[in-house]
Amino acid sequence: MTLEIKGIKNLNNEERLEYMVDFGKATIKTEKDAIAMMANLSSVIFNVVEDLNWAGFYLVRGDELVLGPFQGLPACTRLKDQGVCVAAWKNQKIMRIENVHEFKGHVACDSASNSELVLPIKINCEVIAVLDLDSPKVGRFTNLEEEKFSELVGFMEKELNK
Repeated sequence: MTLEIKGIKNLNNEERLEYMVDFGKATIKTEKDAIAMMANLSSVIFNVVEDLNWAGFYLVRGDELVLGPFQGLPACTRLKDQGVCVAAWKNQKIMRIENVHEFKGHVACDSASNSELVLPIKINCEVIAVLDLDSPKVGRFTNLEEEKFSELVGFMEKELNK
């Protein structure tokens, strides 16, 4: 499997997101191990979606989130009581934050991040991880990103629940 960046250079945002979902689904279909799957998905996302400075996963380990596979600068390794990722995990809902500096309790792993989208990943109705996306652009994530990443996460959950 080779990421063909040249083929997506001239795609608009919606086309890139469609490409990311299709490529992500193909990646998910070829791997049953969740960690290996997350590693390749973080790479697909980071290399296809524009205006990201971090894309990766935090894994639920007991009463905290622990850093999982990701692309970007080094990140916080453990999150427990605050932050967008913790809110998505504990509330079991998607968190789309236009300006992270206005989010009470935001954890700044990278000071360049200004907006964030976090999606919980569930197996048997229990959150096992979150997909975390950060952007240096305020308001980077729209309904379209939420829809496309929800589609990808839903497919991932379906495959992991088999």
